Amino acid sequence: MQFKERVYTGSESDGHIAAMIHRSGDIQYRSSVRCYTRQGSAQVMMDFEERPNTDVSIITFLPGEIEKPCVLELMDDILYEEVEELRLVLGTPQSSSPFGAAVGEQNETLIRIRDDADKTIIKFGETKFSVTEPKEPGESVVVEIPVIRQGDTSKVSIVRVHTKDGSATSGEDYHPVSEEIEFKEGETQHIVEIEVIFDGVREMREAFTVHLKPDENMIAETQVTKAIVYIEEMNSMADVTFPSVPQIVSLLMYDDTAKAKESVGPVSGYPIICVTACNPKYSDYDKTGSICASENINDTLTHYRWLISAPAGPDGVTSPMREVDFDTFFTSSKMITLDSIYFQPGSRVQCVARAVNANGNEGLELTSPIVTIAREEGLCQPRVPGVVGAEPFSAKLRYTGPEDPDYSNLIKLTVTMPHIDGMLPVISTRELSNFELTLSPDGTRVGNHKCSNLLDYTEVKTHHGFLTDAMKNPEVIGETYPYQYSSPLRGNGTLRFYRNLNLEACLWEFVSYYDMSELLADCGGTIGTDGQVLNLVQSYVTLRVPLYVSYVFHSPVGVGGWQHFDLKSELRLTFVYDTAILWSNGIGSPPGAELQGSLYPTSMRIREEGRLAVNFKTQAQFHGLFVLSHPASFTSSMIMSADHPGLTFSLRLVRSEPTYNQPIQQWSFVSDFAIRDYSGTYTVKLVPCTTPSNQEYRLPVTCNPREPVTFDLDIRFQQVSDPVAAEFSLNTQMYLLSKKSLWLSDGSMGFGQESDVAFAEGDIIYGRVMVDPVQNLGDSFYCSIEKVFLCTGADGYVPKYSPTNEEYGCLADSPSLLYRFKIVDKAQPETQATSFGNVLFNAKLAVDDPEAILLVNQPGSDGFKVDSTPLFQVALGREWYIHTIYTVRSKDNTNRGIGKRSVEYEYHSLVHQGKPQITTGSRKKREIRSAPPLAWDIGAENNRGTNIQHIALDRTNKRQTPPGRVPPEGILPRELNSPSSEVSLVTIMGSIAVGLLTICLTVIAAMMCKSKKSVRGKDTPKGSGSSEPMMPPQSHHSDSSEV
Repeated sequence: MQFKERVYTGSESDGHIAAMIHRSGDIQYRSSVRCYTRQGSAQVMMDFEERPNTDVSIITFLPGEIEKPCVLELMDDILYEEVEELRLVLGTPQSSSPFGAAVGEQNETLIRIRDDADKTIIKFGETKFSVTEPKEPGESVVVEIPVIRQGDTSKVSIVRVHTKDGSATSGEDYHPVSEEIEFKEGETQHIVEIEVIFDGVREMREAFTVHLKPDENMIAETQVTKAIVYIEEMNSMADVTFPSVPQIVSLLMYDDTAKAKESVGPVSGYPIICVTACNPKYSDYDKTGSICASENINDTLTHYRWLISAPAGPDGVTSPMREVDFDTFFTSSKMITLDSIYFQPGSRVQCVARAVNANGNEGLELTSPIVTIAREEGLCQPRVPGVVGAEPFSAKLRYTGPEDPDYSNLIKLTVTMPHIDGMLPVISTRELSNFELTLSPDGTRVGNHKCSNLLDYTEVKTHHGFLTDAMKNPEVIGETYPYQYSSPLRGNGTLRFYRNLNLEACLWEFVSYYDMSELLADCGGTIGTDGQVLNLVQSYVTLRVPLYVSYVFHSPVGVGGWQHFDLKSELRLTFVYDTAILWSNGIGSPPGAELQGSLYPTSMRIREEGRLAVNFKTQAQFHGLFVLSHPASFTSSMIMSADHPGLTFSLRLVRSEPTYNQPIQQWSFVSDFAIRDYSGTYTVKLVPCTTPSNQEYRLPVTCNPREPVTFDLDIRFQQVSDPVAAEFSLNTQMYLLSKKSLWLSDGSMGFGQESDVAFAEGDIIYGRVMVDPVQNLGDSFYCSIEKVFLCTGADGYVPKYSPTNEEYGCLADSPSLLYRFKIVDKAQPETQATSFGNVLFNAKLAVDDPEAILLVNQPGSDGFKVDSTPLFQVALGREWYIHTIYTVRSKDNTNRGIGKRSVEYEYHSLVHQGKPQITTGSRKKREIRSAPPLAWDIGAENNRGTNIQHIALDRTNKRQTPPGRVPPEGILPRELNSPSSEVSLVTIMGSIAVGLLTICLTVIAAMMCKSKKSVRGKDTPKGSGSSEPMMPPQSHHSDSSEV
């Protein structure tokens, strides 16, 4: 036999505590055990009745009984005591069994006695007091504030009571008080008297507060420590009063108040109005109007208050009338009308009107009779009478597109919900709580709910909001109900809010428009990838916007004055985005995952041995962190790729923040082998390890592994050989610079760091080709640029010059090129492309630039310049490359400054037989089946070299990758609707015919070139042909995303 629990806790006011004794083993015999007490901080006869260690304390188990209570009687007194303890002990076990009985291991238990009921509490008896200001000078009125003490009154407590100014000022409106109250033994109440004095000034109702300080003896606890005293202003010297009590009618009946007396009561769902005896709409105004005129009462200055109580119960018992002193952000409780959100069917309503004379002096208040809102009549009654709740609502998220005349390229959020009389709909993208503060005009509403219908149009921080400056629905003609759009009676803010209510259909419709950045930054929206890749430059993502909808009803007896029914939803919008956005906003884990996290790629490169290396960061959105592996988990973090199933990776955790509170961790993985094209989707599986919220970070990490969280990382990265082999560059170096001074310098300080610059829109790109200084000892060589080309690849293609692989960079049309331009031709400047998308290149050779004389005079160097602006005419993700052709000659064999006749010109002049042909929008791509003439003479034997450089563009005002390298993101994009390389049958047949003619003419051209070899440095005669300055492979497509 032993106690069932080690500790039992009870309250002194309960009178007893029962500790259960459990018997185990053979229970078919009768057995007994003594259960006796051993006092601790609890004393015998003062706190409990003793159970002595005698047979009086025997607990007997009959055959078959397993548990028996050992009841300890407690002594309940009026003195407050802290938690006290004693022990119950088991001893002297006996049994009729031949084997006897024994006491188990748990042979004693701890008893704890609490005494919460006797805790001493001192507080104000009430929190609000109202007193009328004296009528005559020298008079005073005393307001009595009771301070009560509850619980143990056996000790002495001393508390201080003092007043504090509010709108009432001490010394002018009342005499301040600051005094100590001593509660002696047995005392339970003290009265604090505060004297209110006459100030002779007409004012609105004033107030001050009374405060209670903690017990100086630290015995009693102070709870209700603040009370408000309202001073009602009364001045008999100039008082005016209405000749009769006000009348409450529905705004529907405002034009016929006499008829309203016969109705059962104002209808629910429409405002009510307080009609004073001096209002021309008053039912007996023909009798009271003359009195109002003689009293000089100005009814337009009347002050109003409203009182309301909850509907009477089934037994007819009514609640007391309470003042409506709560204003919302769009309604006021101090107007001539009371909005319908403040009452419901069966509510009892009363208005109080204070007369004001023509001089602005306030008079006496008169209270209207109490009226009851009709239970059976309403504009929008619930489906089940007497039952309110949350009806279903509809929410939609839609992209407007560029065609919308007023809200183009925005996201339209529409929320529709049914209306019930007395209902206030609240919509927000942030969680709603504390409606007493949320609905108030307080500024915290504006900061917490930026995307909600809680903001008036003047408070909206986004470009658009649910509430506008319109006060009437344009779809409704005229007034459906009387005074529905009356601004003097209802207020502008109220009309702006109710513009969204179709009262005839009993339907709310809130519409707002947001751009993407507002939804993400202000509205709490998130973006997550679905892992579905659309193409190389764009992917599908889903925008998720949380939506919280509350149906709020005013309740005079509810907590905070409001009762609400809350619903939550999530709106989703799937759209196409540029892949690069993930590098700044991160990749989210699947929405259905138990644990959430974000992955941010930081860098991507191909190592010297050709293996892919990727660095990324993660942020756990749970209490814990991601780990490589855990002894308690069969799985470990890993990298996989369905596009490269044979490729394995080595994952490494580089560093981790020393915290469990959403740490940021840095990772890297490297492919174990090298392949040419790493493009594909990579699945990153990380093992999350959670910790309790109260656990602090320490090493070694102690956590609980969970199911892996997956992230889908789309990589577009391929290895490329050098754009131009050394045999074709003729030991030259090419730089793209942004500083003109560096472009003109002699290069003694080097160009390496400055050549890494990224060009922003509007910058000038300064290109420079120079002979390797090691090879140009003694200035023995001259370099002269002949042609400069610009091109951009399609589908991620990187232009390269490798004639053996039939790759010619930017020199010739290719299905792999999207756009190609010849921007500089020294020999034939008339064949240059001057613009792209109506934006000028302004390309110029250094020899043609008077300001570049310093560069021209350097023997081993030459240069050019071009505007970067045209390069920004294509979509984000396009990479531009610049391709130059130049000659490098010794001093003895140079003709500097005079360009060699263009081989391309000769080629075109022969093909077109003197008829110029300009590229048109209907031109198709053609496949290059033979080496272009420009490539024939490139090589050391002809002293002609070529080089290609990548142009880094700064679209995000961030430093970009050094020129000549693949971007670190590894994204070589293509468009959603990339130009097709397909050609029609007619085009193929035409191409074959032109190809045959070309072969014949090429032979002739080669013979002509051979015959002119001795005079190769001189100009060729002018021909009548025309080169093609701008050659997109297929310019007939209309991809709007390019612009």
